[in-house]
Amino acid sequence: MKNTRLERFGRSKSTLFLMEQIIVIAVFAICAAVCVSLLTSAYLMTRNSVDTRNALMIAENAAESHKAFNGDIAQIANILGGNASAGSDNFRIYYDNNWQVADSSDASFVLNFEIISDNLVTFSDISVYSSSDSNPELLISLTAAARRGAL
Repeated sequence: MKNTRLERFGRSKSTLFLMEQIIVIAVFAICAAVCVSLLTSAYLMTRNSVDTRNALMIAENAAESHKAFNGDIAQIANILGGNASAGSDNFRIYYDNNWQVADSSDASFVLNFEIISDNLVTFSDISVYSSSDSNPELLISLTAAARRGAL
């Protein structure tokens, strides 16, 4: 009789130990899933912040070039690394993931630059988008002004 009680007690002890280990493993798995989720969202937020900062720098360079060249679109396009046809009032420059000037086929981002002329002042509408074909996201939009000629 005593042997059967000891055997039962031993089995129940090992069963309890096994259940405890399963619960501990489950808790660690849940914690790991939460940590991976947090790290992924932190990475995406950081990447979005870096892209927005780089887009702002590109847009500010375009605005300063607009002011420096008094709205001469050919010089603005040349200094920024793009090209504008004669008589054109807009151009686009494409950038890759590392924010280097790229072809439109390799582009991850695009800068749209458009000149709006007035008699005394030229305005430029500067926008930087992510170049996702399905849903381009506006990162930065600026407007700059420069006087035409000397006063």
